[in-house]
Amino acid sequence: MKKIARYILMAAACLVMWQCGPDNPDNPDNPDDPPVNPDPEIHIIGSSEFDFNEDGGKCSFTFTSATDWTATPDDGWLHVNQTAGSGSEFEIDIDLTCDANLGEEPRTGTVTIAAGPLEEKITVTQAERIPEGPKSSECVLTALNFVPSVNPTLSSQLSYSPRNIRGYDIIFVTFPDGADMTSMIPHFEVSKKATVYVGEEKIVNGKTPVDFTKNEPWTVVAEDGEHSMTYMMMARRGIPAIDRKIYSFLGTYSIPAVGLAVTRNGQIVYAAGYGLADAGNDPVFCTETHLFRLASVSKTLTSICILRLCQEGRLSLDDKVFAPGGPLADMFPGTHASRVDDIKVRDLLTHRSGWTNSNIGDDPIFPYTSRFASIRTLKERVATVVKNNSPAYTPGTTYSYSNLGFCVLGLVIEQVTGKGYETYLREVTAMAGANDIWVSKNARNQKRDNECVFYAQDGAYPYDNDMTISAACGGITASAMDMARILNAIDYGTNPPDILEPEWLDKMYTNYTSSYPGGYGFGWWIGHGTLTNWATYHTGSLSGTATLWVRGKNGVSGVILCNSRNYKSSFDTDMYLALDNAMTRILE
Repeated sequence: MKKIARYILMAAACLVMWQCGPDNPDNPDNPDDPPVNPDPEIHIIGSSEFDFNEDGGKCSFTFTSATDWTATPDDGWLHVNQTAGSGSEFEIDIDLTCDANLGEEPRTGTVTIAAGPLEEKITVTQAERIPEGPKSSECVLTALNFVPSVNPTLSSQLSYSPRNIRGYDIIFVTFPDGADMTSMIPHFEVSKKATVYVGEEKIVNGKTPVDFTKNEPWTVVAEDGEHSMTYMMMARRGIPAIDRKIYSFLGTYSIPAVGLAVTRNGQIVYAAGYGLADAGNDPVFCTETHLFRLASVSKTLTSICILRLCQEGRLSLDDKVFAPGGPLADMFPGTHASRVDDIKVRDLLTHRSGWTNSNIGDDPIFPYTSRFASIRTLKERVATVVKNNSPAYTPGTTYSYSNLGFCVLGLVIEQVTGKGYETYLREVTAMAGANDIWVSKNARNQKRDNECVFYAQDGAYPYDNDMTISAACGGITASAMDMARILNAIDYGTNPPDILEPEWLDKMYTNYTSSYPGGYGFGWWIGHGTLTNWATYHTGSLSGTATLWVRGKNGVSGVILCNSRNYKSSFDTDMYLALDNAMTRILE
């Protein structure tokens, strides 16, 4: 490799006194100092001469009577990395890296090698001028570390790496309770000879305290001064073991934002928003109160509304929905296809109406053929099926997941209450203190102020579904906080009071099918084959949406909401594990 400069290291021993301690009668100038150590010398047994190249140089020295050695520079033109050892005699390697141009004249600097209160200064002399070469254009930050030695409010080291989310480079950082976020000293790993700024302030690696409550941008400026890279800072207080899993999930699957909430014994014990609710030109940080589309998690809320009507005696699980005297008989008069009039409310709640997408020839709610896509209202789509499509199976016997069935239940709610689906839904969820739940709008420019923007992947489009048609099966929007409040109101608890009485909760959480590991109840999957602490759960999936909520067996429940969906095979598993990790860590 090209030789840049030759350095000669000369060593000389020096005497260093002990510092700090109780009364010292041997030191009248400072009686609080400890007695002078009679032999505190650090003995350097060898010295070395070596050449610098583009990667710096390395020298070795053998020391005696030392433990926990460190090496630091005494001036601004020499950088030292160190390794440590212990014992009565050991060898330490010091890596030396010089700056690009030290000037015309030879210069001398020092490196301090210390062991506890002992230290030795090694003199380093420049032997020849270093010619100025091309300056680096690299300006990348690869890691941010926080060590307890310079951050006494930390009990262990924290390490984070930037993530790229839809073109934004973001540094996600979580500090534990008790950490002083207003004055944390970071150690960062950046391109060689790059300079780091937080806001407008230049910061020195491992020395400059930073106020992380401000979330100011970080800018890395290359040595050449012409190239730079800016990073968003998203620092928060929380549980690092929970948040690291979320940060990894965001970065791995290009999810702009996640809402997370965990409850325990009827109380919300952890809630956060991560990433960007809007990743456009004017990005918006996500919070725990941002609204996400729930997709099929909406089915569970529809079930709760239906069971509330049953609890009030306004509806029966055994009501035949379309038959004379049934809740929708007047809405769909005339002749029906065979077996349609045998469909009961309980059959729709458990996906056992007997209808299947294959026997209908399409999904009437999310159509993939022109047969239903051209029909603009839910009522007309249901009427088409009722008149023309007999259930493929005897109602009440065979599970077949059905968006249509839950949208029919939405019409039942409207017919029984005389109110719009959204109006009655909001009345029921308000019993849990969840007051920011809505039916989603169809277009991005119609979204609510605190609603996320939804981002599709793999060429899909997130705003191509009619949410007014799919409302009861997949069209609701809510925040992680409000979904957690609802979990607390369907948990057999009394604080807050439950929306449903225990009898109706029992019915909702009962397995009525043999599909999936534990089967399907009224709007819930029952149990999970691998995550055995899950009592019930439901997922949701739309273009631009992925959701999951879980009622745990141990008093801990949770919800995770995403404003995008990735189509890698591992995505759903990792989303499950991210939420399960949060539910598990909250117990530690």
